[in-house]
Amino acid sequence: MTRTPLLSVRDLSVGFPAGKGHVLAVNSASFDVHPGELLGIVGESGSGKSVTALAIMGLLPPTAQLRGSLQFEGRDMLAMSQRELRHLRGKQLGMIFQEPMTSLNPVFTVGDQIMEAVTAQDRMSKKAAADRAVDLLDKVGIPSPRRRLEDYPHQMSGGMRQRVMIAIALACSPRLLIADEPTTALDVTIQAQLLDLLNGLREELGAAIILISHNMGVMAEVADRVVVMYASRVVEEAGIFQLFDEPQHPYTEGLLGSTPDMGGTARRLVTIPGGMPSPGALPPGCLFAPRCPKAIPECTTAQPPLLALPGGQKAACIRAPKLALEALA
Repeated sequence: MTRTPLLSVRDLSVGFPAGKGHVLAVNSASFDVHPGELLGIVGESGSGKSVTALAIMGLLPPTAQLRGSLQFEGRDMLAMSQRELRHLRGKQLGMIFQEPMTSLNPVFTVGDQIMEAVTAQDRMSKKAAADRAVDLLDKVGIPSPRRRLEDYPHQMSGGMRQRVMIAIALACSPRLLIADEPTTALDVTIQAQLLDLLNGLREELGAAIILISHNMGVMAEVADRVVVMYASRVVEEAGIFQLFDEPQHPYTEGLLGSTPDMGGTARRLVTIPGGMPSPGALPPGCLFAPRCPKAIPECTTAQPPLLALPGGQKAACIRAPKLALEALA
């Protein structure tokens, strides 16, 4: 039986003004997020991951041009008014932003900022809001939570500030939580603790999570399914085990090759040559072709669509269908 997705993204494109025209930061992205699922979105900086998240949250600037469909529990988010979106955010959608030091207000205490998030959706007394803030800080693993309400962001470590961001995002128990690079610039110990925290909250609250990262090792730890983005487009989608065992796009292979294998045989890491193309000067055909070690002349003639492959995988590579059939043979 097919599950009904909590969030359905179809042919989402996001453009921004540039000169006399506009450039696409996200181009025809499609994927679903199901209740209780942790979906990873992975790719290099500039691939469109964060813009996709901001589009889902309705937080893009007014100059952004959106096309496609965003459905949350069957409701068209792109047709909602700002008032409807504000009600949806916090109550149903929460987001952990990439850099807590710039996302938290330095002149307000941590307690004030959590209490503001709590009271934005639910009317309650100041004492009840403070008690709720204490419960949230305790839930995300901050010791002495009531005393910490009086702290300012600069008085906390990076890992503690990120936990505060998670507490704010959880203030109204959202059904979908978007975490945009939540472990960036944190040491590996704090990173592991935060990933365990997110996984534990998902199991406890039953919330779905979209985890955005450029780190395939992070995805291996917690993701159920992964969407790989490159230069504004989705180039592969697969379950986490399929992705690591049988990647069907050369870009995914490159990301995996550049990820250290702590438990396997020592090997030299593979680098992906070149860099991400400029959104205003995209190459013809497959956008990854100029950097692809497996490119053939046909790769430069047309942009390959995202095709469904045997086993539930999807890949946007003209060689992927043949490779998938060979793997099944």
